[in-house]
Amino acid sequence: MLSALPFFWSSAFAAQDLYFNTADSPDFNRYLNDSSNWFTDEGRTQQFEGTLGPDYNGIVSGVTVIAVSGTDLNLNSLSITCENGAKISLTLGSSITLAQDLTFDMNSGGISGNMALYNSIKVGGNMTIDCSSIGEETVSTPEFSLTGQSTRAKIDIDGDFSVRFGSQSAEKLQMYTSTDISIGGIMRMDNLWWQNSSKQHYHTLGGMSGNGDIVLYNGSISMNLTNSTAQETSLTFGTTTENSTFDISMNGSAAGRQTIRFRAGTPEGTDGNINDVIVGSGRLDLGMHSGMKGARLSLSGTEAMFSATASDSGNIGTVTFDEGEWYAGKIAVDIEGELAYDKIVFNGRFDKTGSDHDMGFEFVFDAYTMRELISANDGEFILEDVITYETGSSMAGTVFEGNTSGIQWEAVFGDTSLSVSFTVPEPAAVAAVLGAIAFAFAALRRRR
Repeated sequence: MLSALPFFWSSAFAAQDLYFNTADSPDFNRYLNDSSNWFTDEGRTQQFEGTLGPDYNGIVSGVTVIAVSGTDLNLNSLSITCENGAKISLTLGSSITLAQDLTFDMNSGGISGNMALYNSIKVGGNMTIDCSSIGEETVSTPEFSLTGQSTRAKIDIDGDFSVRFGSQSAEKLQMYTSTDISIGGIMRMDNLWWQNSSKQHYHTLGGMSGNGDIVLYNGSISMNLTNSTAQETSLTFGTTTENSTFDISMNGSAAGRQTIRFRAGTPEGTDGNINDVIVGSGRLDLGMHSGMKGARLSLSGTEAMFSATASDSGNIGTVTFDEGEWYAGKIAVDIEGELAYDKIVFNGRFDKTGSDHDMGFEFVFDAYTMRELISANDGEFILEDVITYETGSSMAGTVFEGNTSGIQWEAVFGDTSLSVSFTVPEPAAVAAVLGAIAFAFAALRRRR
């Protein structure tokens, strides 16, 4: 009996579907927050007589112009169907708050959707733009825009954002934004051509996944990543003017990791460079195609980790920045062979702005392969250009030491580059280390 209670409660409190009035009704007006516009049956014969709220799912179809104005709208979920080549427009003069999902169903060719935001929209679940039922004959790219018309304009999504396509010929949704977007879940870039307007954009994302495109029109993007899980995305980044800037900040949890692989081939403008990259917490793996660089790399938090990676696939890559600073955190370096390892190139200075105690390296390699490399190089394997920088950098003279999988390493910052040597400790040295550990344990037991 008790096992049936969860089902009973979920069924008893399931939100009720309401259907919005159609444009061919003589009593039609466009306001979603007018309760008299809603019906309890799909045929729209039974008018809703209650108060709109989170106990109801709003279903909208057969209209092209809708709005929220005067009073705020609260619903459980909202589903809007764009059909028959319609250009649907949703204007938010007042705010919308949804406990669950927002869905736009773009189910025919030649369609576009627009949300004109004079106020905010809060989505407690996911936002989905569903293009899966567009016919295979469609050759034009469907379009959608999120336009901010005031300083209050913002879209805030607790869950994920995604674009859904079927097997038709149109492969991407062209989405134009001139408002800030906050996504607590994942920004799923598959099938998305994301155009950002000529203004300052502040986007907060709980991670990015999939393959997509980002374009910036004579403006700037500050993207704050707050990952709590590991995510990976492959992106093109295009600009229409040289002075457009794209800043990336990583502020994830201890388990948060974001891999971004920038590839060449933007669908609009020219392949652009990124600007400042700041890693405050969590791990950021960054891959750049050969024509790309960044302005500045900063490692600023004790829980931060940065690594170069490949621009297409794999773990080995080279990233280039004009300059960099290291206050705290770790740099991870993947090593697969004598000529296959990560590199970070600074065209200018690489400066130390924090304490050595808050910095460190994580070298990732196969221990058997590394022992072979050490043996083949007379007992010491050296990489001399893992990080390169300009003379006069304050990182020069800094030394780190460690042991990974029984391999001893020493990382020395020279005048213009980081040199890392790998050796296998001699048996006597190993015995001395073990003896020191045993002595420390014995001393600890005596204190107890």
